[in-house]
Amino acid sequence: MGGLKEFALDIQDDYFIFGGENKECFGFDLNNLTGTGSEVLKLRQTFSSLIENPSTAKVGHDLKLPIKKFLKIGVSAKGLFFDTKIAAYLLKPDRKDYDLGLVYLNQFNEDLRPDRSNRISAIWRLKKVFEEKMKAESLVEVFETIEMPLVSILAEMELFGIRIDVKMLKKLSQSTNKELSKLESKIYRYAGTKFNINSPQQLKEIIFEKLKMSGKIRKTAGGALSTAAGELEKLSEQHPIIDLILKYRELQKLKTTYIDPFPELIDPKTERIHTTLNQTGTVTGRLSSQDPNLQNIPVKTELGQEFRRSFIASPKYKLVSLDYSQLELRIAAHISGDKKMTAAFKRGEDIHTRTAAEIFEVDPDKVTPSMRREAKAMNFGLLYGMGITGFQRASGVSKDRAREFIDRYMTEFDGVAQYMESMRTKARKDGYVETIFGRKRYLPEIRSGIPQLMSQAERMAINMPVQGTEADLLKLAMIKIEKLINSDYQPGDVKMLLQIHDELLFEIKDNLAEKAGFKIKNIMENIYKLNVPLTVDLKCGYNWVDMAPL
Repeated sequence: MGGLKEFALDIQDDYFIFGGENKECFGFDLNNLTGTGSEVLKLRQTFSSLIENPSTAKVGHDLKLPIKKFLKIGVSAKGLFFDTKIAAYLLKPDRKDYDLGLVYLNQFNEDLRPDRSNRISAIWRLKKVFEEKMKAESLVEVFETIEMPLVSILAEMELFGIRIDVKMLKKLSQSTNKELSKLESKIYRYAGTKFNINSPQQLKEIIFEKLKMSGKIRKTAGGALSTAAGELEKLSEQHPIIDLILKYRELQKLKTTYIDPFPELIDPKTERIHTTLNQTGTVTGRLSSQDPNLQNIPVKTELGQEFRRSFIASPKYKLVSLDYSQLELRIAAHISGDKKMTAAFKRGEDIHTRTAAEIFEVDPDKVTPSMRREAKAMNFGLLYGMGITGFQRASGVSKDRAREFIDRYMTEFDGVAQYMESMRTKARKDGYVETIFGRKRYLPEIRSGIPQLMSQAERMAINMPVQGTEADLLKLAMIKIEKLINSDYQPGDVKMLLQIHDELLFEIKDNLAEKAGFKIKNIMENIYKLNVPLTVDLKCGYNWVDMAPL
């Protein structure tokens, strides 16, 4: 295997198999590399020289998995990567599953025979096809400069994990139990009877039949009045039981989803939580997190903050958070070229206050909190293709008011209006939209002739270039930051832990935290030149909540 320029590899359980294109395959159990005998050391040396050789390209399907296995035994994969799973994702980002057998079946209309050598042959065959397809779709640059360099970074992040204060979580669980009991008693007192608060059917009977509340409440698919949080909020002024029920639900969800399960998820060997970061989990290019999902942890509620406080730094380290400020809207200003939005960002103004000032025709210092709230709902809502009904729901205004507000917005921010129309037109003409860097989202539904599917595709056409560019910028920043970490710091001094939407979280040695934080901030703010400045909020502390701005 010495002169091999590239090889395909696959791993099932701990059995590693590799081979060149149209060549014999070799394989062995990775557990055989962990002993100390002379034969083991010889095998390990051969294996390491193959995996760590930067001149040898590695081809595989879901390369992150073997890379993690290699790291666990002290071997760091180097060289160019070609991951057929991620190539399949870039070409069809709306699939739910990118398992090798399914990708192979979809591509060649053949079942993949399960033996190991066939998997290697399948990987080579897919590579050949996907190389040509990515060239034809102009996706090679996204694949080579964004997605492939990220694979090993995510592998290291997953393997390192994040530290959790278990004692704090146990105390939080106990205090949440007490609070839930108090809320239960109050709810039963108002209801005049005990019932299952978590049952929509029983809740509906109490609210709409026993307590006789009414309003413009949506119905479920089965025709029953909805008890979803958004619908119950409409009734909050009719009876104090509503706010208690909403609070109960919030506490119950946080307790059962996060507070109680998390101590059980801690790896006893590392004493840390290890999430899985998916490169193929969203249609826009954003990373997703699972087992556990660390991207959906509530941040705005008091209990959510208490839970986040349990994420802590290791002794002699600090957590350092770097969070892009209003990244989506800055990208929207750049892509749309809207003059007023661009000017506001260049002046360092609060974009929601400026939007409210333009729409309501008042000076910025005369903008009220409710005006700003409506402007914020509009700024973000339009990026998601929100219409009159959506804005009405988000802001709580009347339908006429919502229509008037949108009309004014489109007049004042005509660059945004033109961008929205141009994306709809492009999607209809080309069947896809793309990010600044060429990542594509294919929208065949826009030509379906079915009004509901066409409207949905139009909303996606507006949102994807912004949200996808946001994802690309964060990934590029992560890649450049990892290069800084490897070149400027000793192993273990600076570790990237998580990417949560527009935030990157690090664990950095106490004495290096401030200086390293500013170096990372500089990379993030200069990762790509937009027509508006990119700004990053930098904070550090010993847990994820009590952090001081730097």
